[in-house]
Amino acid sequence: MLCRLRHVLLLAAAAAAAATPTAPRAHQLDASYTFEEYLAHFDKAYDDPDEYGRRSAAFAENLARILRHNAGRMTAAGNVVRGYVMGVNRFTDAEAAELPMGYDKALHPAWSSQLVGGASSTERLLGALDTASYSEPPEFEMEEVGELPESVDWAADGKVNPTVPNQDFCGSCWTFAATAAIESHLAIAHGGAPFVALSEQTMLDCTPDPDQCGGEGKCTGATVELGLNYVADVTAQGTGGMFTIEDVPYTGGDRAACEDLAAGKRAAVGIDGWTRLPANDYKATMNALAKVGPVAVAVAADGWSFYEKGVFDATHTTVNHAVLLVGYGVDGETGEKFFKVRNSWGTAFGEEGYIRLKRTDDDGSRCATDSEPLLGIACALDDNGNTIDVEPVEVCGASAILFDVSYPTGVHNLA
Repeated sequence: MLCRLRHVLLLAAAAAAAATPTAPRAHQLDASYTFEEYLAHFDKAYDDPDEYGRRSAAFAENLARILRHNAGRMTAAGNVVRGYVMGVNRFTDAEAAELPMGYDKALHPAWSSQLVGGASSTERLLGALDTASYSEPPEFEMEEVGELPESVDWAADGKVNPTVPNQDFCGSCWTFAATAAIESHLAIAHGGAPFVALSEQTMLDCTPDPDQCGGEGKCTGATVELGLNYVADVTAQGTGGMFTIEDVPYTGGDRAACEDLAAGKRAAVGIDGWTRLPANDYKATMNALAKVGPVAVAVAADGWSFYEKGVFDATHTTVNHAVLLVGYGVDGETGEKFFKVRNSWGTAFGEEGYIRLKRTDDDGSRCATDSEPLLGIACALDDNGNTIDVEPVEVCGASAILFDVSYPTGVHNLA
């Protein structure tokens, strides 16, 4: 499925995820920066000559792209004067298909309803699993965007986990987005002090998967809504919930059996349900951010691996990743409006783990279609094994940020 970084990139311990202090920033980069310097800065090594050559070529191509993009976008001191700038990080010698993501769009109703054995809604997908749906409609009052606060930042307000996680080489973004949303809504409901950090692992390994495409969920990807529904279901049944990260550490692909993960541990947090906003609805997304809290979103994250800082804008529309949308605002230097997003690629990514996406008040009509509707969908076949002509799906906003927006409801302590 989409979004799994090849195992060969697991070249060092967790230190490989962060740059050394001497790694150059965007304004310090030029064509003299070598692959050997890059390997030293990011604690990487390739013993196989063929692999070394492939990585060296990818690095050279990516560095050239970074330098072309950055020309004229920042001052000598590194201040961004327009848009965003690119930089080097642990992905600079990787190819696009290797990035760690994990959104399985075959499980989203927009695509699943078109596939053999598909379902027209998440509720029907859950019904196929003999699992109740805990979806709930939005309950906040809808106001015009102009009546909302000019800026909202739940991270700055202390309602977002200050530790930016790293999903490593597992397509588990859906669990990180869902877990982060639960953490934030718990903090909002209970004041946030002390902040409770929760584990993604039980959601990753225990969430039922409809197996619509012969996949297994887990590191091959799923959706935020299926993860939230799992937590709501075990909460209602009294058989589980969200465990703290101390009790059940995240191990990614190194999994134990679901029933063994939390043996002897007690779930700390439960939820009553989840809400998905209308697709591509800018007004609803802004209202939810201002009135409810952070929301989990699906995005088209192609190109994100180059991001260092500034307000990112791109035309990518292939939905493949899930992240936490924590607020919105206006850049004080450039005047550009943005959405603030927390990623799950560690603090070495972007602005201390965050990325700002370009926002306009026309985002609800700033739309395109998923440019690769069959990418990542292995079961788009008819009864004779022929490829189905999957209808394009409309996605709106920078990086398709308005397409799939959801959040947990009734988040509460179980202790």
